[in-house]
Amino acid sequence: MDKKDIIIYIAVLMLIGLSLYRKYAKKKGVTPGGQVQKPEGKNSLRGEPDDYEPYSGRKDQA
Repeated sequence: MDKKDIIIYIAVLMLIGLSLYRKYAKKKGVTPGGQVQKPEGKNSLRGEPDDYEPYSGRKDQA
């Protein structure tokens, strides 16, 4: 086999491996960075409106 053939085979195997890893990660709910995605539940703050206004001129009462 030529050097070119070996490089092509390695590239194909890497692409297949990446594809399988992405399917596995999607199935497990893991992001490519390695963090586990948590499902949004009732206690999630993402659905709550944010009333923080940094340029409103108000001072925090805390």
